[in-house]
Amino acid sequence: MTAAAKVVIVGSGIVGASTALACQDLGAEVTVMDQGPLGGLASANSFGWINASFAETQAYFDLRNAAIESFRTLVQRLELQAHVSWPGTLWWEDVGQDFDAQFASLTARGYGARRLDHDEIAALEPNLRDCPAHALFTPVEGAAQAQSVAQSLLAHVARRGGRLCPEQAVKSLRPNFGGGHIVQTSAGDLQCDFVILATGAAACRGLGGVGWTLPMANKRGMIVLTRPVQTRIHHILMTPDVHFRQNPDGSLVAGEIFSGDLDQLEDAPALADTVIARIRQKLRGQPDVQLAQVKLGERPVPMDGLPVVGAVPGVPGVFVAVMHSGVTLGPLIGQLLAKEILQGRSSPLMSSFRASRFAVA
Repeated sequence: MTAAAKVVIVGSGIVGASTALACQDLGAEVTVMDQGPLGGLASANSFGWINASFAETQAYFDLRNAAIESFRTLVQRLELQAHVSWPGTLWWEDVGQDFDAQFASLTARGYGARRLDHDEIAALEPNLRDCPAHALFTPVEGAAQAQSVAQSLLAHVARRGGRLCPEQAVKSLRPNFGGGHIVQTSAGDLQCDFVILATGAAACRGLGGVGWTLPMANKRGMIVLTRPVQTRIHHILMTPDVHFRQNPDGSLVAGEIFSGDLDQLEDAPALADTVIARIRQKLRGQPDVQLAQVKLGERPVPMDGLPVVGAVPGVPGVFVAVMHSGVTLGPLIGQLLAKEILQGRSSPLMSSFRASRFAVA
């Protein structure tokens, strides 16, 4: 009998957790390491929008579009309905030519976007006051409580014999005599066949013994969580001055600018109060929306804004999976990367996003 491949995943956010699950599905012996608590920093501070609405290239759209179906399948398999919903999105962040261009782009790609008028929006969102003249409705999209999803995946991995190691920093790698790697951690050394770096924003700091770092343009962001409110909204709402959605428990999740970069000098509590006021103004009756938590964190963004997936240049047996769109892409990337590592099956969906584009000259 062939021994099971030993895989160490560094990082326990939704990308790392999804990859751990996929590797275990293919028979690998999996260990997940994280220098902090399980669930990942970026996942804990994510807006959680599952979508393919904004993709700079056709290849990136194809990857994100395929990822939505992978996420739906995962939700059904592991019964993640308490952490993931599929309400669709109403988007009117831009107007005029920019609005028309976005609609044309989605239509050309066959994404199923519909252009709604004021009355149609009001029928879908009866508790929204001052509905816009037009919005784009993308019914395929969803929302996830990303950290909870990651933790659920990891719990499933652990029940099937996977090893979870929170609060254990990976210090460096070194080649193992006879093949594979020795992973040097704060709790001792660990032998493995493959290492997968799903370290998010920390990827820019590299790892001792690897000799390669990923150029990053990480962005600081703020997410606001409210106490549960009785007023219901039924979709993800992407408006010009605030983006917000509702969790199954009635709490609202909001961000001021979804892909923006929060100034280090910004008064976060004051900005959070502004976000809450904007939400209240948008809801009929201006309900009592109370702030529960302000989350500040770094969004992992590779230098060119696109995912980085696959073999690390010049380091056999070491792989990377880092991207800003980790929530949307996590389940699919995990599956594709596991197949590539353990079965030698390379997907064309990943061909445009290889780490080799950042190879050291």
